[in-house]
Amino acid sequence: MKHIKFRILIIVWVSMILLFLTFAYILNIVLPTHFVNEAEDALKYELDYQNYTNESQQQGQTYYDSGTDDDSDDSTLAQEFESEYQDSYFSSDIYYIDITPSVEGGSTENNTVVGSNSTSLKSTSELTEYAKKHDLTDGDIHTLQTENGYYIFTSYEEVYVTNTWTEDSIRTRYLMYINIDHIVKYTRSLNWLISAIFLCCVAVMSVIGYRLGVKIEDSQKTQRRFFQNSSHELKTPLMAIQGYAEGIEMNLVDPQNAAGIIMQETERMTGLVEEILSVSKIDSRGFKLDLVKLDIKEVLYDCFRSLDAVQQMNGISIVPEFPDEVITVKCDEYHMARAFRNIIVNGLKYSKKKITVVIETNPKYVYIRFKDDGKGINRDDIEHIFDRFYKGSDGGTGIGLSLAKEIIHLHKGTVTAYNYLDGAVFEVKLQIAT
Repeated sequence: MKHIKFRILIIVWVSMILLFLTFAYILNIVLPTHFVNEAEDALKYELDYQNYTNESQQQGQTYYDSGTDDDSDDSTLAQEFESEYQDSYFSSDIYYIDITPSVEGGSTENNTVVGSNSTSLKSTSELTEYAKKHDLTDGDIHTLQTENGYYIFTSYEEVYVTNTWTEDSIRTRYLMYINIDHIVKYTRSLNWLISAIFLCCVAVMSVIGYRLGVKIEDSQKTQRRFFQNSSHELKTPLMAIQGYAEGIEMNLVDPQNAAGIIMQETERMTGLVEEILSVSKIDSRGFKLDLVKLDIKEVLYDCFRSLDAVQQMNGISIVPEFPDEVITVKCDEYHMARAFRNIIVNGLKYSKKKITVVIETNPKYVYIRFKDDGKGINRDDIEHIFDRFYKGSDGGTGIGLSLAKEIIHLHKGTVTAYNYLDGAVFEVKLQIAT
């Protein structure tokens, strides 16, 4: 898949834009609507209470039940309304304006706020002017949004009977309101914060997505390169086996000599298949280590002995330079030996006469250096020499060294490669067992 990094970027951008629009919708529409509804509910509760109180006063009733001896016990009225107030967080934000002068054609200067409010002067002016210009029906909920406030309000009339015999009374018109402007402005001011967070997230996710896309593309390239190289490497011994088998069948070659070559090519192909399977096990987390304490020198000596035939065939010797003391390392003998062999076999391809294996230690770590006397590692290949399936300018399938690196990393060690004087050096660092 080409240009996968750009596809990932498009997905990231679309996702972040949708997320931003969702938050913007919640902050600018959902939350203000919710606050308005809550304010309306609080006003309705308060209005019901005032109306019920007015009716009770006109009938000579008190807020508390007169038949109750204990004055601390609330009546049904108190229980009903006070319980409702607890359900609304706007109940303490209700304010009253005496608008009697305004609705009766008087001056607005005498309109007063019953209670305290930091915006009482502005609120009184704006709301009384609105009441003066509009015919307000008691109990109807109205909304007014200005530069100074976002008001949810209603009107009601309070009747105070001064003489029950003559039914003389004083009627007072009140405007009951809640100003939610500060809450709405605060929520909408979060747009700037959300926008800043959104831009930061877009930038971070874009970088991550782009790098991820690059890694995926590189992985696909290495896999394609691996299949090409491994198919070539497998094809070569198969063609040799097929050729010598046909030669035996047609009596063109000596069967005994042909059998030796066929066995050699078969072992070569088997080793390649085993390395591919090992890589697959590491990826699937099915690669298990049997860790035991061993003398790392003995593991290396076993590797040297297993490569005697290869040394003789190539005319190259392996020269150990080991200290006398025992160097104990906790490792899986089979897999660690395999990692060492892969490093040595790689060196045998490029060495002229010898490979020197040097061991140095400190109280915590052992350093194993594999030095060959070849031409060194190509400058273009040295950064990728441990990359999986990377085939250098004159290398093989790129499995051996990458598998060695991963085995060593599973042992919590490291391996590095560099050029030194007249050859290449592979340095393995392992922790000494205590």
